[in-house]
Amino acid sequence: MGAAMMENFTYDHLVREKGVQMAERLAYIDFLLFFKGGLSRGELFEFFGLKEAAASQAITEYRSIRPKNVEYDRRPAKNVILRATYQPLITWDAEVALSMLASGFNKNKLKDVPLLPFARVGLRPKRLDVNIVSKVTRAISEKIAIKCHYLSGSGKHSERLLFPTAFFYDGNNWMFRAYHKDMSGNGGSFKCFDFSRVASVEELTSLPAATNEKIEQDADWHITTPIHLELHPGLSEADKSRLRYEFDIDESTNSFVINVKAVLFFYLVHLWKIDVQAIEPERVKAFNFLLKNGEMLQHLKCMENVFKA
Repeated sequence: MGAAMMENFTYDHLVREKGVQMAERLAYIDFLLFFKGGLSRGELFEFFGLKEAAASQAITEYRSIRPKNVEYDRRPAKNVILRATYQPLITWDAEVALSMLASGFNKNKLKDVPLLPFARVGLRPKRLDVNIVSKVTRAISEKIAIKCHYLSGSGKHSERLLFPTAFFYDGNNWMFRAYHKDMSGNGGSFKCFDFSRVASVEELTSLPAATNEKIEQDADWHITTPIHLELHPGLSEADKSRLRYEFDIDESTNSFVINVKAVLFFYLVHLWKIDVQAIEPERVKAFNFLLKNGEMLQHLKCMENVFKA
């Protein structure tokens, strides 16, 4: 496995060639470079409990295999990705990477061997493009801009200038939050975007996010609001009983309150089938819950799409 061999490897291949410990360290280095844009020796120390010499050895080993992937940048005192020549050491799945960015690096997810019989329902034929995803996640990590072509709800691809700030899973799709800057320079606003609708991405490494374009200034993202839900009056008693069990609702009540990040309530409405407007009786079977405190929420700008007639 010399530097001249530039094909991607499986994690199991790395284990056979380098042993379990080194394979995991190499995979972790590759993961941080690809999806965050860089790493420090301190991150290896924190994750693996390595001493400085062992952390340096792992980085040196990685560079011997992929010399054109990484360089040391003295300003941030970290090893950074060489974007123009980077080639992943192992083959990454975009959704696996996103799940590990959300919950932590896990070498077992790289093996694709479930501990018990498992199958995923509803996997789209079009898989997320790992190169597109990595550019967005690097932009989140490094607080820089991207220029991308995005398929809007109207079905048109348009060029957008975005400053990605965070990502989330809505129960069906991987999404990201970004400051959408007007290309003409007339302001902008924070919005949510679907990874699967991004057609191409260009990283603008020389365009860092201004103060108003960073997640700290995204008021809607930071607002957590109580949501008062009631088992929908149109449900049968059997359906209500089922929902009480599934949602851990006390048998003595039909309602409960949860705290939700305001900007994400739109996605919860669809996932949990929430009636936000007391829809006509003949359609009640389409809902599980009735929103009881809608008036309290309607003043929030991020709720406009929730209550749209």
